[in-house]
Amino acid sequence: MNTQRKTLPTLIQSVLLLSPLLVSTSHAQTPLEMEEIKITATRNAEQSVTPSRNITVIDKAELEQIQATSVPQTVAHLPNVTLSGGPRDDVQNVNIRGLGDTQVLQLVDGVRQNFMSGHRPTYFLDPELIKSVEVVKGPSSALWGSGALGGVISQNTIHAADLLGTKDFGGFIKQGYHSNSDKWLTTAALAGRFENLDWLVSSFYRDGNDIELGNGKNLEGSAARDKGVMAKVDWFIDDAQTATFNIRSSEVAGEVPSNGSANIDSRNVMINRENQTDHASVDYRLNPGSDWLNAQLMLYWNNTEMQEYRLSDRRADNTEIETLGLNLNNRTELGNISFIYGVDGYQDKLSTARSGINRPTPMNATTEVWGAFTEVHVPLAEAWRLELGGRYDYFSTEASNSDEDRSNNAFSPSAAMVWQTTEKLNLTLRYDEAFRAPSVEELYTSGTHFCYFGNICNTYIPDPNLKPEESRNWEFSADYNLQAVFRENDRLNLRADIFYNEVDNFIEQELTNYAVIFGSPFALNTEYSNVDEARLKGFELTFNYGLNDFNAALSYGQTRGEDKQTGEKISGIPADKWVLDLSQRFVNRSVKTGLRVSHIEAQNRTPSADSRDYDRYTLADIYATWEPVTMPNLKLDLSLNNLTDQYYRVAFQELYMPGRDVRLAVRYQF
Repeated sequence: MNTQRKTLPTLIQSVLLLSPLLVSTSHAQTPLEMEEIKITATRNAEQSVTPSRNITVIDKAELEQIQATSVPQTVAHLPNVTLSGGPRDDVQNVNIRGLGDTQVLQLVDGVRQNFMSGHRPTYFLDPELIKSVEVVKGPSSALWGSGALGGVISQNTIHAADLLGTKDFGGFIKQGYHSNSDKWLTTAALAGRFENLDWLVSSFYRDGNDIELGNGKNLEGSAARDKGVMAKVDWFIDDAQTATFNIRSSEVAGEVPSNGSANIDSRNVMINRENQTDHASVDYRLNPGSDWLNAQLMLYWNNTEMQEYRLSDRRADNTEIETLGLNLNNRTELGNISFIYGVDGYQDKLSTARSGINRPTPMNATTEVWGAFTEVHVPLAEAWRLELGGRYDYFSTEASNSDEDRSNNAFSPSAAMVWQTTEKLNLTLRYDEAFRAPSVEELYTSGTHFCYFGNICNTYIPDPNLKPEESRNWEFSADYNLQAVFRENDRLNLRADIFYNEVDNFIEQELTNYAVIFGSPFALNTEYSNVDEARLKGFELTFNYGLNDFNAALSYGQTRGEDKQTGEKISGIPADKWVLDLSQRFVNRSVKTGLRVSHIEAQNRTPSADSRDYDRYTLADIYATWEPVTMPNLKLDLSLNNLTDQYYRVAFQELYMPGRDVRLAVRYQF
């Protein structure tokens, strides 16, 4: 591993050093009421109690119950949300309603995570450091710009206040163990409060062996070791101002296949990969209680570096993406009308270095994106609300290995009508457009992709004229809430969402120009091209019933996808999924037990070129939590995943998923 570390960019350094001068400190000694710092995927921390977007929030209690080892695992049980990438944690991704990878935007504390390169990892955060995960289904470019065709996965990390309560010092230590891969997981945090400053320092370390599949065999190249730290300071400057300083760093190391979502073979060889991810941000809030001013300014820096070499011949392949960006937005209230508006922008710098013969030409490329957005909420009557939004983006890309620079622009409108018919029933009709600009790799990759044997190789053909992917989505939602349905103190929620999404100019990687060599066909080229005009449609149904300490949840998701011109089924569409979750609290609510059953139907609606079978399967998970009344600082979580040791794989994935896994975690907070 290269031990030479990068320092923070000058802009971030300057803000960190000069931030005390940006605000008045005359109230530094005044007792403050420290309010919770909220970041939401809607860019609006004061959103209506009847949000118009399809949003699901996974809170801290549910995250600890799931005991996930990757962020995609935390949302995989949601209807029309599927884990992709296979069983290896580091390359797992999220598919929402048939759209995944670069078509789903990832946020951490409101900051875009732009690293996406080939078959490499893209989710780097330890779930134990996360306070909540928000899932926004459906196009969201009107708020976030490029990349949010399928939706948004927003991860919000913990603050010191989450550990302290009314104390001035505290923390926790947590030890976990997963039987399937003999994985040990250790996380610890310390937090403190000094006058108007909250501080937090946390770290994690995870080490595991190869995963065992449902057929009893181990998956070679699935062992992993990772570690990381996070430091955060919340400065409550006065009653109107707060600033959060956040620094994170993580490292993953291990011997893995070059494509972690596929089997190891002559083309998917074993490599040694060391991944270093660093982040720094400043989040400043100003809310003096004025109807006109409720502002946020965020500056951030991300840097992800992957250093790899093939075990067979030590051939090196290094990739680094550095992102520098800012967000500036404000919320204004004019009577009953509310506005949120702002500008944001970022710069990605990609650099690569490759050795050996028959390798793609190294790229050094820069992408710049600037956007301006607004959204207005207008009450039309007592029970009606209109939402209108729009965003303009300008993006440009230039690469050292090409004379053809690229620039373009896009406008992404959105509109919603919310009708609160009664106190029990809300109806919403939404329309959204979204886009995804082609990445540097899609535009400019050249050189050799892989070799079959000897000098017979497959080479890339670059296409700097790729069009942005575009989507247009209609969605209707009905949300029904009842109290005292069968008993005086029970509650019921029913929700239905129906969507129709047209996606044009799909960017796909294709093998082309086949030639018959030694009697067999070989693809001589790989190209990124705009190929599909897709029609995605489907619905989700959720049912939640609660009575005292008993809760029952049932959900169903269905997505259908086809080429608009030919009617051919398209790849990547999730199978129909039922999920039933039953839970009950006992012993003065100190014990919670639950059963989750997921039934996934067979997926036989596949492209004609896909000859694989994706059979139905049923998974049963048992979970339990114990928080002893006599020891309120202690918590034990136990889960038994894949109880029946099913040997299964997710539709359109190559690898089968892990078998039975007992997960145990002990957490002590002080």
